[in-house]
This record gives sequence, structure tokens and C-alpha cells, in this order.
Amino acid sequence: NNLLINDEFIAWINSGNIENNQYWDNIKKNLSAKEKVEFEKAEKIIRKIKTLNIDNTDNDVSPQFIQDQYIHLLEKSFLNKKPQVKIYKINKFLKYAAAIIFFVGLLSIFLLLNNNNTFKKHLSLTKFNTKDILLQTSNNEFYKLTETTNNKWLTNNGEFISIDSNNISFIASDDIQEKEIQYKLFIPKGKKYNLTLVDGTKIELNSNSTITFNNSTISNLRSVHLTGEAFFNVVRNENRPFVVQSSDMKVEVFGTAFNVSNYEEIGYTSTTLINGTIKVSNPHGEEIIIKPGEQAKLFHNHNKIEVKNVDVQNVVAWTSGRMIFTAQKLESLIPRMNRWFDVEFLIEDEYLKEYRFTGTLKKENSLIHYLQILKYTKGINYKIEGKQVRLFIIDK
Repeated sequence: NNLLINDEFIAWINSGNIENNQYWDNIKKNLSAKEKVEFEKAEKIIRKIKTLNIDNTDNDVSPQFIQDQYIHLLEKSFLNKKPQVKIYKINKFLKYAAAIIFFVGLLSIFLLLNNNNTFKKHLSLTKFNTKDILLQTSNNEFYKLTETTNNKWLTNNGEFISIDSNNISFIASDDIQEKEIQYKLFIPKGKKYNLTLVDGTKIELNSNSTITFNNSTISNLRSVHLTGEAFFNVVRNENRPFVVQSSDMKVEVFGTAFNVSNYEEIGYTSTTLINGTIKVSNPHGEEIIIKPGEQAKLFHNHNKIEVKNVDVQNVVAWTSGRMIFTAQKLESLIPRMNRWFDVEFLIEDEYLKEYRFTGTLKKENSLIHYLQILKYTKGINYKIEGKQVRLFIIDK
């Protein structure tokens, strides 16, 4: 549809279909049915752009101008969109929604004109490491996401990607190509990160976590693979179940909010339901339905799924930067502390492992703050040596 970059065609539309009207009418009459659809689509796009008071002092509808407006609309729609099944329908109050998003063929025009909308152009290529938040693309290249990362672009396959230091969001344009493009996101210790999939599902990833996903919009199944911990707010779609495979536990939902955790050092995979309904199964296909407020736990290399009621606020406190514990042994807190502060705690006196703690730890508090609490409430001394923190009785 090169009409969108044809000056004479644009001038004809701007003249109210008066200037060279016979010429363009004759062209339209001789078009095939498919070509006529594209012709009328181009007419509508340019008319809408010209009547929406978009700031364009040169009166120019260039490919770059169209792309800039398209990106602006996609980003604005994403910021105002709440999880829902009809994820491609932009909120009605958005001023420009009817202008561009509705027209199926628009994006292909400037994607053809801009073949360099790749990750390499917008992000820093790096080697795999365990210190940076990393995005691995389908060609096994790694890109780091830092505190200064702030970019957005349209990829050649029709994905709109928006990335900053806290979030990465994928939005499907109307021309997204249905390819099984796989991504992998790595979150190191001491950090957490947010991911939004093309269906609008929001995922908050805890530290030391990895998630594998693809951005298909038509597959029968939406699926991700998780190692670590994440909180899911899944867009409901009865026709496309959402599946989380986490170690040996499979969690299937249609739309709900839940937490999944399967850190290797804790020896089990658990899922905690906040609202909705989920189905949990083990490798042998045994299934169980759990209800809000319940947690399903499957110990590694065991078949039995255990279900119990839990305080969900304690389970998901990490999403708001808090760690809540009630009468928990120091030994059971250590793995969480290791991930929280990106250090390795070493308990030198065995009986300290049995000390129990109740309280709330906030993410903004420093490691020293927590260690001082241990010292003055339980008489536990400490010594920091690089990435290691030794814990021992006070009189040593």
C-alpha cells in the first residue's frame, strides 16, 4: 500500500477528493477487490490523521510521521489498558484510537521501509552473566537491561516493544506475524522485574528467576516455563488456557492471579492462588483444583500434591518489596535472604539455625540494618567478607 507515501494521493485526499478526482476514480475502478480494500483503507487513514489535530506543521504525512504516531498510540493504549480478553481494542477515551490502530495494513508499510528495527539497534549486546537483567532472543543473543535502559520500537515481525529499567512489554500490532519467536528473561539475585506478554498478561519476576515465553497470539495454548518465583495476573481467555510449567508442577488457568515458586534450594514447587481457579498437575497427570487462599505444594521427585490454606499476603509480600515471616527458623530464612541481598549467609553455630523470627523486612532497608536486628534482638554477631556474611554467637 504505497499510497500512504504517494504525494499526489495525499494531495487528492487533502483537497476533499476534488483535485485530480477523475484520475483517482479511474484508478480505483480498475482495481481488484483486494486492491480496492487497500485503496479505501489508505483513504480512511489519511483522512483520520488530518482531522485529529495532530501536530504536524509541515502538513506532511510521511512514513516516519505515521510510524511515530503509531508508536505513540500503541504506547498510550498499553499504559491505559487493563487485563481483559479483548486485548486489541484500545480504550474508547483515547483520542486517536479510531485513527490508525483499526486499520489492519498500516504497519506493514513502514516495517518494509525500516528493516533495522532489531534488538541490536536498541539494546546493548552482551555475554551471558549472572549480574545483569538479561533478555535472550530466539537467535541466542543476550541483551542487558540496565538502570538507564529506556527504549521502544516496532520490530520487523510486528511486535511493539517497550523497555525500561523496571519493565518490558510486548504489544501485538495488527500486522504481527505469527511466528513462534521465543524469548528468555533472566533476573539476577537482588533484583526483580516486570514482564507484559502480548495478550496483556502481567508477570512480576522475583530475584534469581528465569522465564521462557513466546508471543503467539493465535496458538491454542499460552505457555511459559518458570524457574524461580513469579506473580501472574493472567488475562482471561476461555479458548486459550494459560499454562505455567515450573519444575515438575504444571499450572493451568484461564484468567486469574496467582504466585508460583520453585527455587531449587527449597526442594519443592508451590503455587498460591489469590483469586479465580487454577488446576495443578504432577508429571503423572494427576490433577487437583485449588481455590483462592490455598497453596498447592509438590516436593521434587514426589508425586503427591499437598494443599493447605495460607496467608496469601505473606506469600506475595515480595511484590511490594517486603518479606513477612512468622515464627520461622533462621535456617529457612537464609535462602530468601541470599536472594534478597545477593550474598551468601554462612551459619557457623548449628544451633542458630533453630532461632525463630517474626517480623517484616522491607526491601529499602540495607543488609546492615537486618544484621543489626539479628545482633540486638537475638545476640547473633556477623562479619561481612565480600559476598559472604558469617553469622555466629555474640561472644566469639
